[in-house]
Amino acid sequence: MTAVATKRLWPTLVAYPAVGLGLGLADPALGRVAQQLGTKPGVATAVSVNVILPLAAVAFGLAHARVWCAWLGAALLALGFAAGLAVQYPAGVRDWSPAGILSSIPPVLVAAALGYAVLGTLAALAGSARGWSLGQRGDT
Repeated sequence: MTAVATKRLWPTLVAYPAVGLGLGLADPALGRVAQQLGTKPGVATAVSVNVILPLAAVAFGLAHARVWCAWLGAALLALGFAAGLAVQYPAGVRDWSPAGILSSIPPVLVAAALGYAVLGTLAALAGSARGWSLGQRGDT
């Protein structure tokens, strides 16, 4: 991997947890907006987990076109989201130790992270095949 490719890769890797954290922190506000629009509680979280985060995984996968980044990024995306939710809804966290925070992650978010990894991998492979990578072609 060239120095230019590495230099361009780091902002993408930082964006994964930043997007997840931002959505997690925004969840209560998004939930209030969704309820004002007449939806049931939890719809904003469901939209974040099932629409926005998968779209982010695909966009980032296309941007870096590296399979290993898609898997690392999927974990960072989900962990960032879980961290944002833990801050906003502290009653759901048993204790604030790393083990306590990890044990408070819902199993559905773990399954979703695997889905993000698969979607990101497919996008990375497509981006690599098209030569859309931030770096040189073939450095997946």
